[in-house]
Amino acid sequence: MGLAFFGWLNERLLHWFDNPVWLNHFTEYLIIVIFGLWRIFAERNSYTRKRLIALVSCVAVLWWLIPWALPFSEPHFGTLATPPIFPSLHTPGTITFFLTLLAVFLFGRRVICGWNCPCVGIRETAGFPFRKDTIKGDRAWKFRHSKWLFFVLYIVAGIIIMASTPVGWKKTYLSAFYGIIGLTYFGSFFISPFVGNRFYCRYLCAYGATFGLLNRIGFFRIDYQADTCTDCGLCMKVCDMGIPLVDLGRKHGRVNAADCMGCGRCITECPTKSLAFHDVRNSLMTVISPSSRFLQNRDGLRASADWKNPRTKANTVIFILLLMITLATAGWLYSAKAAKAELPADLKGMTCVH
Repeated sequence: MGLAFFGWLNERLLHWFDNPVWLNHFTEYLIIVIFGLWRIFAERNSYTRKRLIALVSCVAVLWWLIPWALPFSEPHFGTLATPPIFPSLHTPGTITFFLTLLAVFLFGRRVICGWNCPCVGIRETAGFPFRKDTIKGDRAWKFRHSKWLFFVLYIVAGIIIMASTPVGWKKTYLSAFYGIIGLTYFGSFFISPFVGNRFYCRYLCAYGATFGLLNRIGFFRIDYQADTCTDCGLCMKVCDMGIPLVDLGRKHGRVNAADCMGCGRCITECPTKSLAFHDVRNSLMTVISPSSRFLQNRDGLRASADWKNPRTKANTVIFILLLMITLATAGWLYSAKAAKAELPADLKGMTCVH
C-alpha cells in the first residue's frame, strides 16, 4: 500500500518517472488486481468471493484499462481544469456522478463501495491482513460523525465546480481539497495495523459520506427480525465498519445506517437468517406481486453465489457482456476522437432543448 502512495506522490509532486502504468495513480489498480487474485482464491465465503471477483474485474476494466489505454472524456456540468476521463464518478457534475447517485439511491451504497470502488478494493485486498485490527465499540461508533466534515468540504467543492469558474480562491480551495483527500486516503494506509483496514471508509471518506446519505433516504436498508435473533453478535464481529447491528435492529426494527457499504458479511454469516438486504427490487416486488418474495437473506445471497445455480450462471454472463460492451464502447469513442465523434463535453448543452 506504501507503493500505491508513492505512485500517487510521484504523479502529483515528484515526477521522477514518466511511465503510463508504473508509479502513478494506476499503480494502485495494479496492486488491487495482484492482491485481489490472492484474496479471491483464499476467500471461503462464497458471496464475498463473488463480490471480490466483481470488484477486481471492475477495477481492472473500468478504472485501469479504459482510462489508461482507451481514455475518453465524458460530458459534465461546470468548469474543470482538465476534461473528466471516464469513469469520473468522484467528480461532481459528470454523467457517471449522477448515474452513481441514482444507483445508490435505488440499491444502496454497495453498488459502488461494495462492488466497484478502488478505495475499498485496495483495503479489501492488500489491506485484508489488518482487518482483524478494526477498532470497534461505542466510542469508535460515535466517532463516525467525523466524516461529515469531509462531506461538507466535498459539497463546497461540488458547488464551485458546477456553478462557477474555479479562479482565485476557488481554485486554491479545490487544490487544497484534493490535497487533503489524497493525503488522508493514502496516509490512512500506514495506520492500518493499528486501526484496521477500513479507517478511511469509516471516518474520512467524503465520497462514502455522500453515498451514505443516500443510504439513509433511499430504498436501501437491512431488515432485522428480532423474534429469530439470538444476540450471538456474530454480525457485529464480522462487520468491518463497526456497525452495532443488533442494537440498531432492536431499537428501530431495521438497520438503516449511512455507514453500511453493503459487503453482506453480516447477512451471509447470520446463523438464524435474521438479517436481509432490502432495496428497490423488494419494494417493486411488493407492488407487482405481493405473493412473491425477493429474498436477500442468508439463503438468497448464498444461492446467488452458487455456481450450480442457473441464475448465477446467467448473471455472470450478463456481467461479462456488460464489461465487454463498456470496453468496446470505450474503444470506439477513443478511436473516434480524431473524427470529433467523442461525446460532447457540455452536459448542460446536451440536456437543453433548442
